Amino acid sequence: SAASDVYKRQAQGLSLKTTAQRAGLRYGTAIEPQTVAADPAFAALVLDQCDLITAENALKWNALRPDRDHFDFAAADQVAAFARRARAPMHGHTLVWHEAIPDWAIHELKAGDPRALLVDHITTVVRRYAGRVVSWDVINEPVERNDRRPDGLRKSPWFEALGPDYLEIALRAAHAADPNARLAIADYGLEYDDIGWMVEKRGTMLELLRGLKARGVPLHALALQGHLLGDHAPSFGAGLAAFLREVAALGLAIYVTELDVNDQNVPGDIAQRDRVVADIYGRFLRTVVAEPATQIVVTWGLSDRYTSKTDFFPRPDHAPVRPLPFDAGLRPKPAALAMAGAFSHRGP
Repeated sequence: SAASDVYKRQAQGLSLKTTAQRAGLRYGTAIEPQTVAADPAFAALVLDQCDLITAENALKWNALRPDRDHFDFAAADQVAAFARRARAPMHGHTLVWHEAIPDWAIHELKAGDPRALLVDHITTVVRRYAGRVVSWDVINEPVERNDRRPDGLRKSPWFEALGPDYLEIALRAAHAADPNARLAIADYGLEYDDIGWMVEKRGTMLELLRGLKARGVPLHALALQGHLLGDHAPSFGAGLAAFLREVAALGLAIYVTELDVNDQNVPGDIAQRDRVVADIYGRFLRTVVAEPATQIVVTWGLSDRYTSKTDFFPRPDHAPVRPLPFDAGLRPKPAALAMAGAFSHRGP
């Protein structure tokens, strides 16, 4: 059809990396080392499209710490080696999270010296990748309003062991280990203007960020995860823009670190679903990159060939999920064009 011919022409030579660079942004993706090792065509796509690499799982506690006395850096080192091949820095994910904690560490948090455990882990990991990991999700998902604390903090194993101080302990330890790394707090559920709990969570997050900045804690960025909903209207308007302005006014950069669109419940054929997903990518990114403090955009995967959504959010009709900018055949989808359009819209 004429429409598909136009699309093919637009998609030819598409480079999200270059389009982002022109707009003063870095574009990257999260990878698993075994995937890029086993699939040269996919690896080539990542090299072609990305100039920032995130380890999807290889830097989490359960991957790095088989037991208390040993670190296993094999997988994370493979990601670092791939990033070197790409001549790309890494964004580190993640030093402190309430999930992916091995059982021995949970025990140690209750019965041992939790502060020493946290500081030693962060120091060892951040020092090892200093100069290669240029930014870190130091703390991932620290806010959980359902836990009903006045400050909105999640009652994570770290919180239970160390109280609210764990945030400051972690950020100071990361900064001491690599003073040049940019340190972020990352969270989900900050994106939509018409979802009440998300709007409330923005307020809670701003209070948390203000408090840390007021105490002189080293913190450089807020990372929005950006797990967007295919079956919800893309309400990324004045409210999101105002929230990002307030974050920027604290002297913080804005990162998008886990962007994808869940099309689990989007009706229609592939072409219809792809249009919906592309529209959501475009609207979200146009609002976010319009804020000058926004510096990086990372999708949680690059091609539908490899996405955690396949396992976690399968479609009821058993059709393959399509949450990412490139399809399972490694071809650019309307989502990739929408992303490039949003980057270009920001201009140099």
